[in-house]
Amino acid sequence: MNVVEQKIVRVYSDSKSERKEILLLKEHTLLIKVNGAAWTSLVCADTNLMELVAGHLLSSGLIEKKADIARIDLSADKSEAYVSLSRAFDAAASVPLKKIAAAPCEPEWIFKLAKAFSNESAIHKRTAGTHSCILAKKGEPLFVAEDIGRHTALDKALGWMLLNDVPRGEVMLYTSGRVPVDMAEKVIRAGVGVLVSKSVPTAESVALCKEWGLRLYFRAWPDSYDTI
Repeated sequence: MNVVEQKIVRVYSDSKSERKEILLLKEHTLLIKVNGAAWTSLVCADTNLMELVAGHLLSSGLIEKKADIARIDLSADKSEAYVSLSRAFDAAASVPLKKIAAAPCEPEWIFKLAKAFSNESAIHKRTAGTHSCILAKKGEPLFVAEDIGRHTALDKALGWMLLNDVPRGEVMLYTSGRVPVDMAEKVIRAGVGVLVSKSVPTAESVALCKEWGLRLYFRAWPDSYDTI
């Protein structure tokens, strides 16, 4: 992940100050083209870009399965992604939300993930500038994504799941970020049945999860969590 050193002045409440150097993430802009047409542009970190593209296609409703993707290529400077779909491309069309089948989730899996979270966020420890999303099975991490935004971190985790043929009904997601409606929709479109957040949902996302069968757990810490 691309970072740069930045000289700063840290000011304290007792009027003292000191000069320090910190690490800042560099933003990477990725233009995604689908079947030759520009589709969307994402601001992200410059890692796991293939997973990001695949996950964004899935969570946005442009595709339903891995077989819908014929090919993904990146430009030499990684500023553009070229997606070939195995069918016609309609930018205005999206896969409708579908009811999620009941997904298992045991309390110990949530606590295990909450404990793992602090150990898995390596870039956050260096920069304090990332969100994380963990794809896990029975509380055991399969893949950890870090990115500038919680949405792109989630897409990277979903993309890894899709590209590696991991059954959606067997996994759960742990996000460091809040869960508004658009985050919940991404998970529902991807067909994952359990979403755990270190933060909180909105009232609207709680209603959406209830409507479509997404099991939602939040304020998930090593010693407690909330659910609905």
